[in-house]
Amino acid sequence: MTVVLTLLISFVTFALIFWGLMHMRTPRFRMEREQFVRGLEDVITGQADDNEWRVLTGYPMRHDPELEALRLQCLEIEEEEYTGQMPYLFTEAGLDRLRDVREQLLTDESENNLKK
Repeated sequence: MTVVLTLLISFVTFALIFWGLMHMRTPRFRMEREQFVRGLEDVITGQADDNEWRVLTGYPMRHDPELEALRLQCLEIEEEEYTGQMPYLFTEAGLDRLRDVREQLLTDESENNLKK
């Protein structure tokens, strides 16, 4: 009887743990447009380091397709113009291209505000 009770309690315990793990959500990181603009400004002004750049461009922006397109554009700029040297992580041409991305983001943002 004790063995059956022990097995039953063990089974219920493991089933509860398994059920709990199956229904836990993973944490989500969601960058908003304002945060992306601030991150670009930090890179352009030489105030960001490599880790900040990785956070800025490292996560897909599935919640905002336009922002995702700009993130991918930043990754293309990184492939061609990234130096990794402080304080400016990019060549002058790369910084100019990042300024263009920033302006495009600000323009899209102001157009969205006018539509509302």
